[in-house]
Amino acid sequence: MNGNDFFRPLWLRVAIVAACAGWAILEWVNGESGWAMMAAAVTGYGIWSFIINFEPSKPEPPESGNDEG
Repeated sequence: MNGNDFFRPLWLRVAIVAACAGWAILEWVNGESGWAMMAAAVTGYGIWSFIINFEPSKPEPPESGNDEG
């Protein structure tokens, strides 16, 4: 198991990006433009890495019990 296995479900990746977008909107509505830009940048990075460029790891075949060595 590697780090990508946790992020394999699409709904989880979309939920993370949506939470970041919601945070950006909340900060913008409250007049905190600096935090809004930071949250928007995190949202953009999440869209790129979790939705556009995400490649889930392929499951490794189980190791055989035959140790020839």
